[in-house]
Amino acid sequence: MNVFLVDRRDFLRLGLAAGTGLVLGVRLAGAADDAAPAAVTPDVFVRIGEDDTVTVIVKHIEFGQGTFTGLPTVVAEELDCDWSRVRAVGAPADPARYANLNWGGAQGTGGSSSMNNAYTQMRRAGATARAMLVAAAARAWQVRPGEITVHRGVLRHAASGREARFGEFAAAARAEAVPKNVALKDPADFVYIGHDLPRLDIPAKSDGSAVYTQDFRLPGMLTALVAHPRRFGAGVARVDDAAARAVDGVVEVLTLPSGVAVVARDFWTARKGREALAVEWDETKACRRSSDDILDQYRTLAAQPGLVARADGDAAGALAAAATTLDADYEFPYLAHAAMEPMNAVARFENGALEMWYG
Repeated sequence: MNVFLVDRRDFLRLGLAAGTGLVLGVRLAGAADDAAPAAVTPDVFVRIGEDDTVTVIVKHIEFGQGTFTGLPTVVAEELDCDWSRVRAVGAPADPARYANLNWGGAQGTGGSSSMNNAYTQMRRAGATARAMLVAAAARAWQVRPGEITVHRGVLRHAASGREARFGEFAAAARAEAVPKNVALKDPADFVYIGHDLPRLDIPAKSDGSAVYTQDFRLPGMLTALVAHPRRFGAGVARVDDAAARAVDGVVEVLTLPSGVAVVARDFWTARKGREALAVEWDETKACRRSSDDILDQYRTLAAQPGLVARADGDAAGALAAAATTLDADYEFPYLAHAAMEPMNAVARFENGALEMWYG
């Protein structure tokens, strides 16, 4: 079964190109605004296979914050599936379907927005898929949908003793009308949300089977490493790349506005070529502020009233009336907002199209 979000008030049942299963769409508002008819782009996919595997395509990148477990948890809650059958995969680059609702039409991850913008979408997607599976089972068993219960991926009709797993009705659910409204669970009935669950991404990251961009090896692939200046805003004044080009396996050396790239047959050759570069940097427009400079600016700003976004109670009065107060300053040097692992990407330009992988 595939579920993607298309229209907030209307549901559009689409044909499946091949195989068995269901494709349906639901356009939903973000978690922050359930009632307003906000314009929202298509979103989440959920697939249910004949083997009962539930695959959630997550539109937000997983880089340690738990997105690949948190968002599938929300789907699983409303779907009432078996958590052991849930899988998570990353969404492709497709802003029309996978936009961050807090960022307009942009597809991206950041600012603690993943759960905030996708929570209600994921719940409704799971609930809609569940309703269509129930409808398919009710039709097959010739009973009312309200007589069917769902628990851990199993549909049951208590009166007749019949039961079936999700995979058995994934294809039949395709023929069912998509409900315009689905009831969401009372939070008091949650069995997954708010409860401890094993993270879906940890096993592969622990046993080495997780695939990262650095693991990619495409036919004829070259590796490029860039020599960067030590200061933000600096550029290349001049470069002597003769020694780098002389390294066996180096294919090309390219001068960029803010660095010099060495292209080679493999990583270690590219690194050796980069180390052989002689680059003179132009720091005319480079940022020269130190950590002390930044802290001085912060102190100046902290002494000003600033803009009040929210004010609850009388903090100033409470402090003035307090018998004892504690003043403390905590200072940290500049920290780069960067990943611990080397930033990398794989690009393939073919037949006029550019395909990229990163992560």
